Amino acid sequence: MDGIHWLPEDCDAYCLLLVRGIEVNELVARLGYDAQAVMSPMTSGEAFEHSMDKAPVARLGTSGNWAFSLEQWSAEGMEARTARRVSMGTECIAVLNSGMPPVWFMHAVAGEIVAFFEPSDAQEVVDESTPRTFASDLVAAGLVAAGVPEGTAEESSEVLLLKLVEQHFGVDLPRASLRSDPFPALAFTST
Repeated sequence: MDGIHWLPEDCDAYCLLLVRGIEVNELVARLGYDAQAVMSPMTSGEAFEHSMDKAPVARLGTSGNWAFSLEQWSAEGMEARTARRVSMGTECIAVLNSGMPPVWFMHAVAGEIVAFFEPSDAQEVVDESTPRTFASDLVAAGLVAAGVPEGTAEESSEVLLLKLVEQHFGVDLPRASLRSDPFPALAFTST
C-alpha cells in the first residue's frame, strides 16, 4: 500500500480530489465536462508541461473505491462549488498544497462541505465536532493528538494530514504508476 503521504516528495504543488464510489467518466461529468473533453493519457511530466504552457490539467483514474483527479500547480479540485457538485449522493475529499503554506483539507458529503481547514487549525474543528460524525473529524483529532496546532508534531503537518486521510478514508494511490505511467487527462477551461 502506497497511500498518499508520498505526494509532497513527488509534487512541488498539487491538488488531489477524490470522490467515493464513482468511475472516471462520472467524475468528468461531475466536473462539468463531457467525455470528449478527456485528452490522450499523459505522464506526470507531460501534464506538468501542459499546465505550465496551456491550461491546468488533471490526471484521472480510480483506486479502490475512489475516483481521483490529481493536478500539478492548479487548484480546481479544491473549489467549494466543485466539491459540492462532485459530492452529490456520495462524498469527496481534497488536499491542496499550492507550493506555499498552508496545506488545505476539504471534505464534502452529499453536496455540503463538512470540513475545510489547514492542519494548524485542527483544534477548532475538534472543538466544534461533538460527537465526531465524519472521518474528517477523526483526521482533525489525529492532527491535534500529534501536536500540529501547537507546533510540536514530530512529522510535517502535511505528511501527517495525508497519513490520517489514508487511515480514516482508506485512500491509496499507486505511486510508481502515477510517477511514470500515462493517465487520462482533463484540461480545465471555464465551465
